[in-house]
Amino acid sequence: MKTMAEMNPLRGIPQLEKILSDERFMPFIEKLGRPIVADAAREIIAYFRGELAEKKEFTTEDLFCQIEGKLRAIDRTRLQRLINGTGVIIHTNFGRAPIPREAIDALGKELTGYCNLEFFIPEKRRGKRGGFAESLVCTLTGAEDALVVNNNAAAVFLILSEFAKNRQVIISRGELVQIGGGFRIPDIMRESGAHLVEVGTTNITTREDYRSAITDETAMILSVHRSNFEMKGFVETPSLSELASLKSEKIIMVRDIGSGNMVLDRELPKPFEHTIAFELSQGPDLVCFSGDKLLGSSQAGIIIGRKTLIQRLRKNSLLRIIRVDKVTYYLLQNIMLYYANNRWQKLPLWKMILDSPEAVRRRALRFIRMLSPESRKFAKTISVKSTFGGGAMPAAELASFGIVLSANGLSPQDIYDRFITWRVPIAGIIAENAFMLDFRTLFDGDLQEIAYAFETILTERGN
Repeated sequence: MKTMAEMNPLRGIPQLEKILSDERFMPFIEKLGRPIVADAAREIIAYFRGELAEKKEFTTEDLFCQIEGKLRAIDRTRLQRLINGTGVIIHTNFGRAPIPREAIDALGKELTGYCNLEFFIPEKRRGKRGGFAESLVCTLTGAEDALVVNNNAAAVFLILSEFAKNRQVIISRGELVQIGGGFRIPDIMRESGAHLVEVGTTNITTREDYRSAITDETAMILSVHRSNFEMKGFVETPSLSELASLKSEKIIMVRDIGSGNMVLDRELPKPFEHTIAFELSQGPDLVCFSGDKLLGSSQAGIIIGRKTLIQRLRKNSLLRIIRVDKVTYYLLQNIMLYYANNRWQKLPLWKMILDSPEAVRRRALRFIRMLSPESRKFAKTISVKSTFGGGAMPAAELASFGIVLSANGLSPQDIYDRFITWRVPIAGIIAENAFMLDFRTLFDGDLQEIAYAFETILTERGN
């Protein structure tokens, strides 16, 4: 006699609560939350009901496997650790500058519970945000005052809104840049209410071009770092000090330097980006830059310059929309102490930049030694070029070493897909029809995980 499940396969589908109580889904409930897991299970159950309506075979194991596959796909959308083997140091898609573990550990100790975000302990009263962090920025850059907002685009927008709304801003045509995510200088200028005045040509802009464009409606001269591209050849642009000479009581000069380099060191590649302090010393009234690029901190937009101007920005109603939280202030404060105490070489970002090609090669060879003798024949060292990323020095490259990984029966794209969907996502690159990892952007703690992933891939393919 047939069972009820055999007569009606739909009866064989377990109840949702029974599925959710199965041990294999417990880790997903912890990481994703019970409602997300339940929704995924319902979706797969609905799919199976449709299949059974067409009298297709059904097993509980098939159902559970598909639910698990769905949950694994959702799990990959969480913010999580990722191993960067692309050789791009400030990788916009991967959180830009890596933050040191020491800073994260200190944050956990200091900010678990309450903190003095808007309380000035010396005077036992309410205070402004960012006090010590912003003071450190001033000390290290020579600025009269500093203000932190949530990113550099917000910094530019706030400055334009406060000082140039319904007035003219002069900028070179060669600096009307677009950076990642479709952010364009002309667009943000229009949204702020400022009127764009383009001067010069794409490759040639002179001081006289700026001077000739000044009218009674001019509020600002804006100089913008050429993020993500470089111009060579027949090119001319006035120096910052030349532009600053055009300032007046009614016209301020603002410099957006993008990456925000704090380091002046003979070991750095030549030429390197000017320091923040140098840029400010050339005469602009305000300078703004990012916190998570060459500074090596978390996402932030930092504005420095004349105290009277910064005070006006603090009173702008937009500030409440674009201000940062206690975590950002704490991380910025912590990272700035690396510079204050001349420990900036300890920041992961700068260690990657300063690593010699030989040091990178030794890291790659350590990885190969982690592999079994049979697996080593599928790993080949190769000379490569790393890049800075994040709009910093777009044409500059650093000599580096990588390893080409192969596997019988798998294309470079197949290997890329296996690595990027590994339990800890591992990002590499495909170049010249080969999958490769650049070891400049890999940490020593990444190597064992990569080795295990590669050995697993080879074993599964019978290599």
